[in-house]
Amino acid sequence: MHHHQHRHQQHGHPFAQFIRPFFGGWRRPKHNVPMNVEDHGDHYKVMVYAVSFDKADIKVSVLNDQLIIQGTRAHDTANDPAFLLQEYPLKSFERALPLSQRVDTAGIVAKQENGVLILTVPKKPEVVVEVS
Repeated sequence: MHHHQHRHQQHGHPFAQFIRPFFGGWRRPKHNVPMNVEDHGDHYKVMVYAVSFDKADIKVSVLNDQLIIQGTRAHDTANDPAFLLQEYPLKSFERALPLSQRVDTAGIVAKQENGVLILTVPKKPEVVVEVS
């Protein structure tokens, strides 16, 4: 009994059984940009930390109920340093964010502040059906 318990503990991380269902099929792209999404009641605020990409380099589009944020810029890889660690894209990135049906895609506004792309994504007003 004790031996079986010991073997089971070595089998995996104690939290693995909780994490696996959510992240099992999810792989982080090799180089990508961090993103925060905030709910502000009548709109969402999406912050894309795409430092060094100009607003002109970034394309925001909506496809199949996904908000797609793509950044592409000319980059000469010949001058790249020998990275010991690279967590940040130099040439391109892409983030896709699933949208709910309640998002007013036509009203999305993008601005850039201090290298952070800020998207204001308005929600459609909720339809309230009164039952008489």
